[in-house]
Amino acid sequence: MRCVLLPALVALTCLPVQAQVTVNSYVDKTVLGDAETLAYTLELAGDLSHVGDVQAPDAVGLTLSQGTPVLRSQMTTSNGSDHLTIRWLYRPQRVGHGEILAARIPLGGRTITTDPIEIEIVPQSQRGGARQSRIPGAVTPDTLDVVADGDLFIRGVPSASEVVVGQQILLDYNLYFRPGVRPRDSEIVGSLNADGFWREKLEVPAQARVPRMVTVGNEEFYAVTLMRMALFPTRSGSLRVSELTINTQLVGSGRVADPFDSFFSPFSNRLSTEELTAPAVEFDVDDLPPNPPESFSGSVGRFGMAAFLDREEVEAGNPVELVVEITGDGNIATLSPPELTLPDSFELYGPTEDRTINNPSGPISGSKLFTFTLIPQRGDTYAIGPIEWTFYNPELETYESLQSSSFELEVSGSASSVANVPADPSTPLGVISNTSWTRTRPSRLIPTPLLFGGFAVPLLALLGLVAVRKIRSASSSTTPEVLALRAHPEARKKLKESRKALGNPAVVFASVERALRTFLSERLSIPAMGTSHSVLTHTLVKCGVSKDTAQEVADLLKTCENGRYAPFQADASAAQKEQDELVARAQNLLVRIDEEAKPVISGA
Repeated sequence: MRCVLLPALVALTCLPVQAQVTVNSYVDKTVLGDAETLAYTLELAGDLSHVGDVQAPDAVGLTLSQGTPVLRSQMTTSNGSDHLTIRWLYRPQRVGHGEILAARIPLGGRTITTDPIEIEIVPQSQRGGARQSRIPGAVTPDTLDVVADGDLFIRGVPSASEVVVGQQILLDYNLYFRPGVRPRDSEIVGSLNADGFWREKLEVPAQARVPRMVTVGNEEFYAVTLMRMALFPTRSGSLRVSELTINTQLVGSGRVADPFDSFFSPFSNRLSTEELTAPAVEFDVDDLPPNPPESFSGSVGRFGMAAFLDREEVEAGNPVELVVEITGDGNIATLSPPELTLPDSFELYGPTEDRTINNPSGPISGSKLFTFTLIPQRGDTYAIGPIEWTFYNPELETYESLQSSSFELEVSGSASSVANVPADPSTPLGVISNTSWTRTRPSRLIPTPLLFGGFAVPLLALLGLVAVRKIRSASSSTTPEVLALRAHPEARKKLKESRKALGNPAVVFASVERALRTFLSERLSIPAMGTSHSVLTHTLVKCGVSKDTAQEVADLLKTCENGRYAPFQADASAAQKEQDELVARAQNLLVRIDEEAKPVISGA
């Protein structure tokens, strides 16, 4: 029984040469707000050995979500039957009629098709979600209500100066100059202080980098945008962004008829440099209204939500993923996951987070995917959810709550306990540890002096050779037992080498991640390389590692992955200190895992 996903069609095709194949397609909603996300799922069951490449169906009035063209693709086998589940996300393009067209599944030289699914797209106000941001792409108005400060000056122009905590502000720094003034290159001098703000540097659109005519007071000026940033106030009160100083090169002093020539034509004129300072920008920031709903965690903007389980049937002790996607305009980096209420027999791990930014020039919009891992411990039919998530909409000046339907999960069996294996890593598995020896006296067919005189020397040499080979073999063995014994010193050695690369973040973060994952693979005989954080966390707990330690492993791996692609830090000493602390965290985790874990060896 499905509670959240609305079945749209079941198409049955029986091929004469192959087993029956069942195709089921459905969506998570048939009425969609124009700021929400639609999840379309295709399920195939039967003999799928001849299934070809399955593409997302075309749509009318909707488009595939950027960043996640395929949200889920999973193949399983049960009772001799294959099961393939593929899920895509679509976003609406306009209000009105929408339609997911027929999906086409190539199978053994033939094609299975599904029926189209009709979607009604309505204004988001009718669904309780968010509209698209009304902050314009370029915040600079055609008329600047200030007094001109000479022939050449710079100003910070915000999209709004009276906002609430967490509301997005775009701030452009524009260079203004009279016709005839010929600026060439500009360079920021010093740093910009924005205490009380979360800030993100944005790209300047190409059209904003080209001189455009504006009115300053009652006079005509040209303007060029030098820098753009998104600001999110983190507290209320009177906040300010400090002055910004730049050095600008000027070409000659004569008038020119076309300002584009001054930017894009070569000059032989003499260059001079002038220092310009933009005054501080002031903001009045109000607190959010009192008494927010319990599901509010501080997000401000305009958002929509989609949520679903990756399966509806599972055996106890196996993981189920619950995926929640929040999409819209606002500070995507700081979006918090919804709080989950689960049955007592469930274990919860995560969530892992995956962020996508759609508009690098602002306003900041995008999505954040939260993936929770749920582990049911006993069989039953459970209701999960509904999931509720609340944000504050500064446009409508109200809190808005988004809520999913509830999910039904069928759990069979009961969770099995971890095998009872030695907890002491110094005792190799599979090695005889308790035995008795009995001395026997064979009859002497050859006199003892002759035996030792004729064979002692070659025999000792042979025994020595065998011993050397055994030692070499043991030292180079890659059996699970040997790997488990030497995992800790090998990992410490790799982390020590990581410290030699301090100051090179890409190398440090990559080597720490590799050292930790290799240690887990060798110490516990688990597939830690390439395993997702949620699955790895669950596996570590099954191996005897505490939940806190397992979660710290996932957090450290996430830090490594983010650090490899993080922007360059100007403060080299601070960056090096951060990397050194990361190595120390990893070394501490090695000790804790070594103390807590039970070595689990496949097939033991």
